[in-house]
Amino acid sequence: MALFWLFVVTVALVATLAFGPVWRYRRRRAESAKPLPASWQQWLNDRWWLYPYLPDAVRAALHRQLQVMVAHTDFYGCNGLTVTEPMKVLTLAQAALMNTGRGRMQWSGFPVVLLYPEAFVREGEVVNELGVVSYERHELLGESWEQGKVVLSWSDIEQDLRGHDSHCLVIHEYAHQLDGRDGVMDGTPPLLDKTQRRRWAKAMQGAFDHLRAVLSRPGLSQGEVLSQASIDPYGATNPEEFFSVISEYFFTDPETLASRYPDVYRELRRFYRLNPQQWFKPL
Repeated sequence: MALFWLFVVTVALVATLAFGPVWRYRRRRAESAKPLPASWQQWLNDRWWLYPYLPDAVRAALHRQLQVMVAHTDFYGCNGLTVTEPMKVLTLAQAALMNTGRGRMQWSGFPVVLLYPEAFVREGEVVNELGVVSYERHELLGESWEQGKVVLSWSDIEQDLRGHDSHCLVIHEYAHQLDGRDGVMDGTPPLLDKTQRRRWAKAMQGAFDHLRAVLSRPGLSQGEVLSQASIDPYGATNPEEFFSVISEYFFTDPETLASRYPDVYRELRRFYRLNPQQWFKPL
C-alpha cells in the first residue's frame, strides 16, 4: 500500500511539473481574453494622462496584460493605507504598458506591491567598502527588491498619473524588476544575443558617461545642469538607475530622450518593441 501511494504521489508530481506551465498559460490566456471592466476603462480614461495617446493595438495589448497582472499581483497597504481596486488598476496599468510590445509577461512571476500613502523612511546601519558602519536615514518614493517586491508611494503615483513631468515611479521601479530577471540588477536586462548586448553596452555607456561628465562640470547652476543634461541627474547614480530613468523618459517623454541620446532611444525601442515617439500626436 505504501508503494502504491508513493507511485500516486510521484505521478502527480511529474504531471504538475510537466503540465503546470501549460495550465498556467491557458489560465492566463483566458484571463487576458476577458473584456476589460467598464469601470477600469473609465478610471484609465479619466485619471491617466498617457492612456488617450496609446494606439489601439497598444491599448488592446495593455488591457490583456492588465487583466492578468491584477489577477495575480498581491498588494499590501502600509502605514494605514487601504488599497482600493482603482489603486491596483492604475498602478499596474503603467507596469503593464512596459510589456505591451513584447507580448508576454517579462517579470519573474508577479512582484508583490507594498503601497505607502506617501514617501516613506528607510533607516538602518550601512557598511561601506572600508568596513565602516554608519547609520543612515532616507526618505524614499519607491524601491525595487530582488526578492520580487516593489515598494511605491501612492501620492507620487497620483502625481505621475496627472503627467506633470517626465517621471513615472511605477515604470522606474518595474524597470528594476526587468533589469533583475537575469539574477542581477546592473542596468542590462536580459538581451537576445551578443550583437544586441554589444550595441546596448556601447549606447548606454556613452550616454551614461556623458551624463556624469555634464554633472561634474564646475560652476554650473542647477538650472544649467538640468538644461545640459536634459534628463534626470539621478540617472548618473549608477547603471541600474540609469536604465530605470531612461525607461521613464522612453514612455513619458520620448522626444527628449531621442533628441539627447538617439542611440539609447533606438536600443530601448528594440528592447520594448515600441516606438512612443509616434504616440504623441494631437488627439
